[in-house]
Amino acid sequence: MEMINKENISSQAKLWNIIYGFAESLVLKCAVQLDLANIIHDHGTPMTLYKLSLQLPIQPVNQDALDRVMRYLVHMKLFTKSSIDGEIRYGLAPPAKFLVKGWDKCMVGSILAITDKDFMAPWHYLKDGLSSDGAGTPFEKALGTNIWGYMAEHPEKNQLFNEAMANDTRLIMSALVKECRSVFEGITTLVDVGGGTGTAVRNIAKAFPHIKCTVYDLPHVIADSPGYTEINSVEGDMFKYIPKADAIMMKCILHDWDDNECIEILKRCKEAVPRDGGKVIIVDIIVNVKSEHPYTKMRLTLDLDMMLNTGGKERTEEEWKKLIHDAGYKGYKITHISAVQSVIEAYPY
Repeated sequence: MEMINKENISSQAKLWNIIYGFAESLVLKCAVQLDLANIIHDHGTPMTLYKLSLQLPIQPVNQDALDRVMRYLVHMKLFTKSSIDGEIRYGLAPPAKFLVKGWDKCMVGSILAITDKDFMAPWHYLKDGLSSDGAGTPFEKALGTNIWGYMAEHPEKNQLFNEAMANDTRLIMSALVKECRSVFEGITTLVDVGGGTGTAVRNIAKAFPHIKCTVYDLPHVIADSPGYTEINSVEGDMFKYIPKADAIMMKCILHDWDDNECIEILKRCKEAVPRDGGKVIIVDIIVNVKSEHPYTKMRLTLDLDMMLNTGGKERTEEEWKKLIHDAGYKGYKITHISAVQSVIEAYPY
């Protein structure tokens, strides 16, 4: 009998875990849809399976199926399982706090959008995305139109997408306004280009009341925005015109576009800011494959996500440097914050 080869077992196990990697995303989605974290959080203490089942949005509940899903969630270290007074009870592990609604670091919006069946479809066309036949992005091949046209034609998906972007924005802005206050010194007007429903620039307006803030985006995006009183909303096309301000901010915008398109956008931004003190604040990912940062894999995943959905990319510092230089800017400064993204201050003059 062949001796057990531990290296083979380890390698095969790694492949099996990768093959079924989708299971973790979809079990997480199930936990969000069942509202498990909020039910346990609101209860205040760990709950028995039976008491938990009574509060689920689906009734009646198959107790065996729920037990097996909870077992998997405990294995994922999202929930805890312990014996209290002779009863098995389920509680929240540290990551589960990000599933609890009602605070600025809740990640539910991102989870529901990223695991949406339509939004996952382009990943099945990754191989086709390697072709240079000019037939469009994997998103277009999967869903029949580009991502922006798709959002305009599907209001319910556009809302899901916007909620995910607002979710991501809250995570970023919490770090940005606390760790980069100097970035906003000397600014009296700011335009958030591609600012979605205004979540990001509203955070800036609240943190820096002296800054007059404007969100600038496509008409169907502005139409879906809440109309916050703290900010102005302007609709338009950033490739044609950008409203003038002391500073232009772009959060997770340039990664949607190829280098030539980014250069055009940066040139429009340069036209919009004053020669004296004007700047462009770019909040985006900086890829470093050698980094051991906990977000390194996430950043590489998002690079593929951009390739699939928009034809864009995440960039290394060298790639950012070249992009900014080719757009005619004089220099830049990078500040790393406690988020997936970093802050790049680009100086046109």
